[in-house]
Amino acid sequence: MSAVAAVVVPAAPALLPGIGGAADPLSGLRERARRLVLETVTRAKGDPRLVVIGAAESTRTWPVAAPSGAARFTTGRVPEGALPTDLEIGRSFAPSGGGELVLQSIAADAPPAECAALGRWLADAEPTVLLVVADGPATLTEKAPGHLQPDAAPFARGLARALAAADAATLADLDPAVCERLWMRGRPALQVLAAAGAGMAGEVLADEAPYGVQYLLARWG
Repeated sequence: MSAVAAVVVPAAPALLPGIGGAADPLSGLRERARRLVLETVTRAKGDPRLVVIGAAESTRTWPVAAPSGAARFTTGRVPEGALPTDLEIGRSFAPSGGGELVLQSIAADAPPAECAALGRWLADAEPTVLLVVADGPATLTEKAPGHLQPDAAPFARGLARALAAADAATLADLDPAVCERLWMRGRPALQVLAAAGAGMAGEVLADEAPYGVQYLLARWG
């Protein structure tokens, strides 16, 4: 068995309500992501669980009611046990009601084999929709968080093609060292997807880089 469907959304903190300030520059992308997750979960048969996957310091399952860590971007005072940002973004998109919600982090430095093992384990347990929170490279412009890397743009194009084609092999082969150099923290979460979503069809609904960071909306199913 593999996961029944998957959605990829950006790991941009400004997707969390209130973080982007009064201008709320990612409000449109937030609403598109919310609709995409809702449509995908609604279409899935059998009331599957929704598993949010995102990079964090360690690999673990988090309590669904874990406190918000959004204050790290405002006051800097974060409650003990607060959710990592990627999982909090995913939790904010989870529709109310429906099947079980699972918040699962994967260590940011997890090797591809560990990511693949987690993906297979998640897919084999029960019918699952994956909500993968992951950016592409953050080195697409001089003002990007990681500044400009000349090979970031072709890398980003290749990543978008892989998601559009549901090319699990390409995602599985992402080189951790290259991804680290290109400031691509989404690598481990996408490699979990590669193992869990083999055999699906894919589509990319958005590929943007407003801050020199590749933001993707994609669906596999």
